[in-house]
Amino acid sequence: MLKTRKYKMITMQLIYKGAEAELWETQYLGFPVVVKRRIRKTYRIKQIDERIRKNRTRREAVMLAEARGCVNTPFVLSVDLKENTIIMQYLEGKTLKQLFLEGYKNKKKTSTEIGRMIKKLHDKGVIHGDLTTSNMIKTRKGIHFIDFGLSYKSDKTEDKAVDLLVFKKMLKSTHWKDFEEIWGAFKQGYGDETVLSKVEEIEKRARYA
Repeated sequence: MLKTRKYKMITMQLIYKGAEAELWETQYLGFPVVVKRRIRKTYRIKQIDERIRKNRTRREAVMLAEARGCVNTPFVLSVDLKENTIIMQYLEGKTLKQLFLEGYKNKKKTSTEIGRMIKKLHDKGVIHGDLTTSNMIKTRKGIHFIDFGLSYKSDKTEDKAVDLLVFKKMLKSTHWKDFEEIWGAFKQGYGDETVLSKVEEIEKRARYA
C-alpha cells in the first residue's frame, strides 16, 4: 500500500474540498493522478471516526472496481487504509454539469447514453448513491462515473428508483431550463418501466406524507 509520505514531496494541488473528503491532483509513478483523502471528523469519537473512514475508503475502492466491469470509472492505482486515501487515474475532461450549463449541443444524445449506462450499473447491482452531473466526466474516451463514496450493492427495485430520484431532483434544481429534455432522454436510455414507475410512486409518497 502506498503511504502518504511517499507523495508528500511531490507538488499537490487541492482541486476539491467537500464535507467528507479532499481531492488533490499530483503525480504518481510519472502519471497524473487524483488523491482522495477522507477528512478526520473531530466531532466523532476517534476510534469510531477511524472505523467509518476506513470502511468507506475500502467500500469505495471495491465499488469503483465493481462498476468498472460495465461502465467507465477511473483506474484505482493504490489504496491506503491507514491514511484513508485512494489514488486513482486523473481524468482529463469536463463534468456534464459544466457542459450542460455551457449549452452543450449533444445534450439529448448524451442524456440517453447516461440512462443506458446507469441501467448497466443497476443490472450489475451497483447503486451509485450520488448520481449528479458533477459526478460524470466526459473525456475523449467517453463518459466516466466518479465518486462512489455512497455506493452500495442492491438488486432491489426501490433502491434503484431512489438512485434515479436523486438524479431527477438534481436535474430539477441544477438544469431546470433543460429538465424535460434531459430527463426525457435519460428515461428513454434507461428503459426499465418498472424502476421508472417506482420513481413516480416514491415521489407521490413523499408528496402526501
